[in-house]
Amino acid sequence: MRPSELLPHRYPLCMLDSAEVVEESRRAKGTRQVTINDPLVAAGGTLPQVYVIESMAQISGIASGRQGGSLFAAINRLAFSGSVRPGDTLEVESTVERNIGGLYSFTARATVGGNIIAEGGILLHFDEGT
Repeated sequence: MRPSELLPHRYPLCMLDSAEVVEESRRAKGTRQVTINDPLVAAGGTLPQVYVIESMAQISGIASGRQGGSLFAAINRLAFSGSVRPGDTLEVESTVERNIGGLYSFTARATVGGNIIAEGGILLHFDEGT
């Protein structure tokens, strides 16, 4: 599915090229093909970590099953062990751990070529009116 159908983000800040709901309102996976012409690739030739985190937050929003936007509330114990370069396919996945009202906690992971490059917790807040 196209992430733009589920997220309020648009190019170039929609960090996902594709998304798949693995388990409704529980788990989702997504990908982004990083190219040399990608406007978000830094001068040093890597995708900045903040954009990897944003891709993890966006797939978490899709995993929640909630419609509309959310606020990025927190990052918990997120650790990086690699980087993303042009030519890489960034794969992200997220699982809902719990939710209390509009506050959702996720475990998210980013990989490149099967190697974990980032892993940790994401916290999103959804307006109760949506």
